[in-house]
Amino acid sequence: GNQPLFSYSGNTILLYNGEIYNSPNLRRELEGKGIQFNTDSDGEVLCHLFEIEGPRCFEKLDGMFAAALWDRRSRKLTLARDIPGEKPLYYAGHSGGGIAFASEIKAFARFPGMKFTLDRQALADFPTFLWIPEPQTVFKEVKALPKGHYMEISPDSPVRVSSYQKRPSTEF
Repeated sequence: GNQPLFSYSGNTILLYNGEIYNSPNLRRELEGKGIQFNTDSDGEVLCHLFEIEGPRCFEKLDGMFAAALWDRRSRKLTLARDIPGEKPLYYAGHSGGGIAFASEIKAFARFPGMKFTLDRQALADFPTFLWIPEPQTVFKEVKALPKGHYMEISPDSPVRVSSYQKRPSTEF
């Protein structure tokens, strides 16, 4: 769908890449709560669901996605990534303050003053694992949001990264 997408109140704004496979069911659930939709986009489903449930909504999603949700009232940015890790989401502190995020590392080259220092440990890990374990990337300054996690960024509190993955029960 066309982006950015706005929630029913206009308070939540979404930028998103992906597909929510269970969006038809979630849409019906939201319509049952009186939510009216402006598009057929599965992203709009995510936007409204986040407005109602906050980060708990990610547990309900079946799909592949990387999403950025801005809450105008709280001035909080939430970045989220799918559990399988099919859609990448990278972030880096910006030299002018704040944080930059993108779905490709090369996008950070557009930010003036952005440094790119090779992460020698990440490079050394590559032959062992055949990938660079998250949150590390090839550059020290750029991190990958781990799959199945979300990050909350606000001016009044420290950055917080949390898992939303449903853990299998260990009870027998």
